[in-house]
Amino acid sequence: MSKTAFNSIVGTAHWEPKYPFDLVVAYEDATTRNRAMQLYDHLAQQLLDDYDFQCSWWKLDHLSNPGICEQAADAAAEANMVIVSVRGDHGLPTVFNRWLEGWLSRRGDQKSALVVLLGDKGQPGDQSRRLQSQLQQVARQARMDFFAHAYDLPEPGAPYSAESFPQRAQTVPPVLEEFLEPPAYMPRWGINE
Repeated sequence: MSKTAFNSIVGTAHWEPKYPFDLVVAYEDATTRNRAMQLYDHLAQQLLDDYDFQCSWWKLDHLSNPGICEQAADAAAEANMVIVSVRGDHGLPTVFNRWLEGWLSRRGDQKSALVVLLGDKGQPGDQSRRLQSQLQQVARQARMDFFAHAYDLPEPGAPYSAESFPQRAQTVPPVLEEFLEPPAYMPRWGINE
């Protein structure tokens, strides 16, 4: 192949780099993580052609470890979007405020958003509204866009909920019982029988 033909082939291919998009998700438990995952999947479907997603997931309970809290604060300080997915029916752990203070003070002027997913049973209560107001104030202080979405929490023990998993794992459906229980008499046959 001639060098001219090779250059024309290479010149026709045009590669466009994707824009980096750093996403940080802080969640409370399996239910709130699943809700954040739904949002992540939706964002990825909409934006994956143009953006290179880098996502880190942080469980609030794990932020009590100072090293993990510091890593999570570093990630949030640089993120384009921070998603906080929590239950709105009770207050946040004190470690959450320490994590917030850790990254708010280090944020630059980059455009970013704080997205809050609040799970509640039924209509959002006073605690949920206070939490949303607190986080909206955080976004305003950090000059971040703010989005909030309330959703219904599944009832504990509802079919296919995280809370019902241990019970479902120990229950054997009738269809599987016949495979797990060998018959009392196993007929044998073969060449020598």
